[in-house]
This record gives sequence, structure tokens and C-alpha cells, in this order.
Amino acid sequence: MEYLTGILQPAMLSRVANGSPMDRASCVRLLEPYQHQFDQCFRSAWDRWQEWVKKLEGSPADVSARSRANVLYDFIAAEATQQFLGVEHVKVRKDRGFLVIQIRDQVAIRFKKFQGRRLKTSSIATAQAIAYQAQMLEFSEQVEPMTHLVAGYLLDSFELDFEKLAITCTMNGEHLWAPIEIIPDIGQGGITIPMPTTSGDGPRPVIRSTRKTPAEETSENK
Repeated sequence: MEYLTGILQPAMLSRVANGSPMDRASCVRLLEPYQHQFDQCFRSAWDRWQEWVKKLEGSPADVSARSRANVLYDFIAAEATQQFLGVEHVKVRKDRGFLVIQIRDQVAIRFKKFQGRRLKTSSIATAQAIAYQAQMLEFSEQVEPMTHLVAGYLLDSFELDFEKLAITCTMNGEHLWAPIEIIPDIGQGGITIPMPTTSGDGPRPVIRSTRKTPAEETSENK
């Protein structure tokens, strides 16, 4: 296991990516052993946030959604480093605040806040962010291209807990396959999340969800 810095290189954006992103079933199999760690990254960070905000003077309502998203991202990143540093077949990579968990040299995973029930994300349009969203970010000494994923959270309508924790695969903002819900002991085949549809979006897959949970922000970490 290793902790690497300074290794994220945006590819030429006109380059055609070699190979295609990994399919959903392959990602489910690859990520299944790490479901508990991903779950803990979010839940431990949320518990830490709740304890932290209790110690602040004044009302928690004084903290903006943007500030909460940024602090929560820092807590998630710290927990992810603790959870994955030293794990076999996993690399923890960080460059200029850009944390990536790389598993078996096949997938690269960022942590984000989802924007709404369609589980989209937003980022400051840096070269790295654009390349990552386009499935074109290159990693030094990496021969084969990796599939770029996002492990994200959505808060419930009262912003009291998580509504959804999921791993998504997108290209230029569009989902390539149905999100994989993050829960411990996911079991064979994985869990998927319903994707809401609107009349102008065209048909979307109807996806099963067995989880009953009671999920939202902005900036690079929202």
C-alpha cells in the first residue's frame, strides 16, 4: 500500500481514451470487499461533523451549506486515508487536495457531495476535474486507463442524516450505468438506486432499492 502525491496528470482533452470504462457488474464485484470501508468513510465523518458543530458557539444554522460541505469533505478524506492506507491492492493518492482511492489499478474513486436525487455532482472547472469527469485523467506509471468513479452522499431533506450513499460512474455529467448503493455486506449482485425521471430527460432505468433510509451543497467538494 502506498500514499502518493503529485501523480495526477490531466491528459490532452482532445485525446480519445484508450478502452472503455468498466461495466457495472465488474465494478460491483471489484468493490464488494471494500463496501464497509466506504460506508465508514461517510458515517464516521458525519458523526465527527455532528460532534464538531455542537462545540461551535452560536446556532448550527450559522454554518452555510457550502461550509458544511467543505468541512465534511475534509473529514471524509481524512477517514478515507485512515480506512485505506495500508490496505492490500489499494493506493491512496493526493495532489493539491485531489484525493483518489485507487483499487487494484482498475478504478480510481473520488469523494463528492451529490446534487439532488439524480446523483449528479459539480466541481470547479480545473483541468484535473474536467479530465476526471471525462474519464481521461492519467496517473503516472499507470499503463492501462482506469475507470473513474465517484463515491458520494446525499443528505435527507432535513439535512439530519444521509439519504443515499452511492458509487457512480459518469462521463461528462451523464451516468454510464445505475449507481451502486454503499452499504456494508452488500451481498451478491449489489444494490441499486432508483433514478428519478423527468418528462424531458427520456427513459431512465428503473432500479431496485432495498434500503430504507431517511440526503444536499456547492464548491469543489459539494
